[in-house]
Amino acid sequence: MIPAIDIRHTLNSLSADLGLFPKEHMAAAVRALNRTMTTVRAASARTLQKEYPGVKIADLKKRLKFRRATSKQMSAAIDFSGRRIALFGNFGMRAVGKWGVRFSKLPWRIEGIGTGDPVTPEILARAFRQRGRGGRASVMARWSKYRQSHEILVAPGVARALAERGIGDALVRLGRTRFAVVFVQEAKFRLSKRSA
Repeated sequence: MIPAIDIRHTLNSLSADLGLFPKEHMAAAVRALNRTMTTVRAASARTLQKEYPGVKIADLKKRLKFRRATSKQMSAAIDFSGRRIALFGNFGMRAVGKWGVRFSKLPWRIEGIGTGDPVTPEILARAFRQRGRGGRASVMARWSKYRQSHEILVAPGVARALAERGIGDALVRLGRTRFAVVFVQEAKFRLSKRSA
């Protein structure tokens, strides 16, 4: 299951005070949901960059899928990708010697792609870069002295950071408070169009 942030709000208390017609109410709610989720998506990327230093915010936003609200589907959501982040080219990686690598910034967790076990600093010190058969470059490390005991190293996906690092609760709170403000703004805009 892909973790998602879903913002729900009771609109009855907000719209009763403003005196909106049902069609205006629907249009204001849809626009407010989409504007709110745009804000939450940007805040998600900024928060995730603290967990994944050295990865661009634009690259993190690509891993956040935004499902827009429509008049038929009154729900907006952000789906967080579970796809792991490659170490090669990220996290301030630089080449050392013929095959070695060093990182200036490390993510909150590094693991092997096959086992999912966390990587210790000793194993990370033995990391090396290598191109696979398809030409794709990876960062690998040997788990033991045996030649065939190597594995590709990756950082966990943003969905896992959302669940394990407690980021989701803060984003839901932000979405709820922002939605109330944006809905009132949209409702006032609809009322101003009515009087003009």
